[in-house]
Amino acid sequence: MLLFKDTRSPDRTKEKVQEDERLNPGGPRIRCPRCAWEPRRHDRWQCSCRHEWNTFDTAGRCPSCGRQWLETRCPSCHEWSPHLEWYEGYDGDGDR
Repeated sequence: MLLFKDTRSPDRTKEKVQEDERLNPGGPRIRCPRCAWEPRRHDRWQCSCRHEWNTFDTAGRCPSCGRQWLETRCPSCHEWSPHLEWYEGYDGDGDR
């Protein structure tokens, strides 16, 4: 389980994120599978080791302690979802 540090208002639940703010411009869209909120480059999550980073930069692996997070909590709807399901095109078998 990832701990989210709320540093900004997540009011953009279903609003399309501008291309320059997207995490993976030109690649698959990343968004909450439950509410469609899209993380931006500057959004941060916090690991149990207290390191803060954008979890989608490392596919859910903490760059400080190396812990692999299998679920990610959405800062908008506050629900947990498997990390891989955040990537558009996820087929449920671990493939993207």
